[in-house]
Amino acid sequence: MSDKPVRSRNRRGEGARLRDELVAAASTLLEDLDGQEALSLRAVARAAGIAPQSVYLHFADRRELLTAVYQVRFTELRATLESARNAVPESAAGERLSAVCRAYVEYGTRHPGHYRVLFGTAGTPGWEPSAGQLPGLPTLQLLVDAAAACGSADPTATATCLWAGMHGLITLRQDRPSFPWPALDTLVDTMVNAHLAAAR
Repeated sequence: MSDKPVRSRNRRGEGARLRDELVAAASTLLEDLDGQEALSLRAVARAAGIAPQSVYLHFADRRELLTAVYQVRFTELRATLESARNAVPESAAGERLSAVCRAYVEYGTRHPGHYRVLFGTAGTPGWEPSAGQLPGLPTLQLLVDAAAACGSADPTATATCLWAGMHGLITLRQDRPSFPWPALDTLVDTMVNAHLAAAR
């Protein structure tokens, strides 16, 4: 008896549904696999409950599928950060930056699998940020803008340092859970205030 998931056939015109299911299946597999190189189209097809050749109706190759996964997850992360930013008035620039940073760290700690997909796997050739974007995170422009609003003399450097610090908090808390970590909000606010004080 096969343990392969049974999937109902899409009705005509529902091809987008299958594409979304393939992206979701690949994302779920990446959360558990050892890097993107361990992902195969056959494994994705099996997880989605379809024949392997059906994958090629939507994605020419594995790189194209990975690109779609990254786009979905970056869009999700960006929406999370924008929501946090927009919940704070523009006049409270420092609190706005802290809110964005807290949202970033909370996303990483609440969704470790999704975060690992974004930053624990190598970038996808053909879908790298442009020269005007910071490496690895197109959505980091939100941090740059927020740092600029706070009066940072070099908002790109400030945002990059904050990004690196937040990544460290997320990964260290996962790798060293027995350490007596202070509250995340306290750590994030301390980091933001220190960077802003040094950047002015």
